[in-house]
Order: sequence, then C-alpha cells, then structure tokens
Amino acid sequence: RAIAGLADPAHQEADRARLTHVREARAQAAAAYFKANAAEWGRIRALHAPEQEVEDAIVRQLAGAPIGDLLDAGTGTGRMLELLAPHAGRAVGIDISSDMLAIARDRLLRAGISNAQVRLADTYRLPFDGADGAGFDVVLFHQVLHYLDDPGAAVAQAARALGAGGRLLVADFAPHGLEFLRDEFAHRRLGFADREVEGWFTAAGLQPRGAQTIAPNAGTGEKLTVKLWLAQKKKRDAV
Repeated sequence: RAIAGLADPAHQEADRARLTHVREARAQAAAAYFKANAAEWGRIRALHAPEQEVEDAIVRQLAGAPIGDLLDAGTGTGRMLELLAPHAGRAVGIDISSDMLAIARDRLLRAGISNAQVRLADTYRLPFDGADGAGFDVVLFHQVLHYLDDPGAAVAQAARALGAGGRLLVADFAPHGLEFLRDEFAHRRLGFADREVEGWFTAAGLQPRGAQTIAPNAGTGEKLTVKLWLAQKKKRDAV
C-alpha cells in the first residue's frame, strides 16, 4: 500500500512551489547584496587568496590555445573580460546584477577593449546554445559557483553553451571552514572538493582535464586556497 501523500500530485506541486519561492528569495537576497557592494567589490575580493597568481594561472590555462569566443558567466565587475579579451576573438560577460554590469562596462571602456560586451542574464538560464556548430570556445566561472544553491545546474548550462571541443574553466575555493562568509558575504557554499566539481563535469557531458591548486601565502591569516578546474566538451567525430 502506498504511503498517503507520497506521490500525491498536489503535494509535489506544493513542494515545487516552495522550492521555487526559496530560490527566488535567495536570488533576490544575492542581487541586493551585489547592489549594496558593487562599488566596493574590488575591496571585498582582497579577502581572497592571491589574486595576481590566480589571474596569471587563468591566463596560462586558457591562452595557451586559441580562445575564439569567450563567455564569462557571472562577470561581476568585468575583470576577467579585461584580462582575457585581448586573447579572444570575441568576449561576452553576463551577470544578474545591473549595478555590476555598469561597473564592467565602465572598466571595458576605460581599458579601450572593443571586442567585449556585457549583458543581463542568469547563469541558470544562459541565452546561448552550442548546438548546430555554434557555441563558445571557452566558458569561465570565476568566483561564481560558491554563490549558487545548485552549482551543478550552472555547469550544465555552461556545457550547453559550449561548442564542440570547447573548454570550461572553474576558478573557486577549495573546501574551507570560514562560516562568516555565509552571513557577511552571501556565500552559499564553503568551497568545493575535486570529486564534486568533476562529478558536475561528467554529469554535464564534459571530460575533466585536471585541476590546479593556488595556496595562500604563508602568514596571510584568513586567506583562502583557490582551485582551477578545467573540462572539455567532446569534439565532433570526423566525417
């Protein structure tokens, strides 16, 4: 005998509605946080482990092969566009915060970068599709996934936006115990283990291509270890 309510469509619909409400509330809270802190984003990033080393590693990971079309998912202030657009044919940055995008546009204008643009979009619903020979050559998540309730869903969207043979690079934190980042900096997740990220890659149909660890300098206090995880979409079989 079935347990009462276990498969009741009404209960399932109510659960879905509650989940949608929770996600929307969290998204609104995150957007409000970004709006309040947009002008100080560079100062907040100073809490993270050595930015210059991370940026150098990202360039080494991505610029060693032609980038072509680049998508920076969750571009924030546009720093990654500024860094990588000179190595790309075309660069697009998306973000859910119009305040962040305003800062990104100003950054690109001041840097004289003409092959990059930004637009309002959600990492859970990327307005791009890599099917039929289209798609990006590189998608980047730089310090984005720890803000999300469902990072795996965002990775799946990135995989869909990639063209055949395209690469996905995730730059984020290794697991840590700094609980204050949840309340003070809106982090949903306290870092990620290799197995977890590689599981998202595999589930999205991507092939993991390795990871790199960038440890904080000794004696720097509450700095965080950064990881770079690289994956690739399968190339089309030759005809």
